[in-house]
Amino acid sequence: MAGLPDLDAIAGELRLGIAEEAFSGCDGVLVRPKGIRRGIIAVRRDIRSRGRKRFTIAHEIGHYILPGHEEDGAICGSADIEGWGGAASSRERQADDFAAELLIPASVVRPSLSSPSLAAVDRIASQCDTSLSASAWRFCDLTGEMCAVVWSEQGKVVWVKKSSDFGFFIPRGMSTDRNTYAYTCFQRKQVPARPESVPADAWIDSANLVDGARIFEESRLLPSYDSVLTLLWIKGNIRRRSEHDEESEEPLDPLDFTVYRKRWPK
Repeated sequence: MAGLPDLDAIAGELRLGIAEEAFSGCDGVLVRPKGIRRGIIAVRRDIRSRGRKRFTIAHEIGHYILPGHEEDGAICGSADIEGWGGAASSRERQADDFAAELLIPASVVRPSLSSPSLAAVDRIASQCDTSLSASAWRFCDLTGEMCAVVWSEQGKVVWVKKSSDFGFFIPRGMSTDRNTYAYTCFQRKQVPARPESVPADAWIDSANLVDGARIFEESRLLPSYDSVLTLLWIKGNIRRRSEHDEESEEPLDPLDFTVYRKRWPK
């Protein structure tokens, strides 16, 4: 698509070959000889999603050029690529962030940021030829709204990406609440195809919510991954003590104390 990065051309400039292989146990491999600026990126042939395959290539390019990744090759499993959960290593997070920046330029997606919805995420995925999860992650990076994206597997939260102003804690590992559309998705039942109001405490773990607080949720079942992608949106003030920053109360993830943390407790 016009205006989007040509990964073959970028790899060629970097003296990287790209090949598809019949892997098991990993999605992408970067092989490079010591002391020589060239290498090969091999991608698992049977990755079904073209967007996921492109992200895998961009992820391995990140390993090739990012500072601190220069000395080694890389063998990246499924959980390492688009794997923004707490178990991801800092190197894999850096390669994912690089791939998201490369494949989903802010200049391309800003027109899709005006109204939070999975339809907006779909537009980004279509424009940038990327997966829904990567597109949703980037949406939360760039939106000016109070939003969060949640990826759940087998009824439990695996990772959460919050916009800089979201300001509430959503615990990794928690079970999806019966009052959420994500729970309904896991029951293989129909859910609205637009954001709808749900109790805020069905998602947010906080004593600082006003009574009866509600947020907007849109969830979608992804049967191929047995997972649910959820977009949450806070439209108004739902905080009981507005002068208090909720993030100062949340348990802090040690991995958040990096250059990637955008919001710090007061």
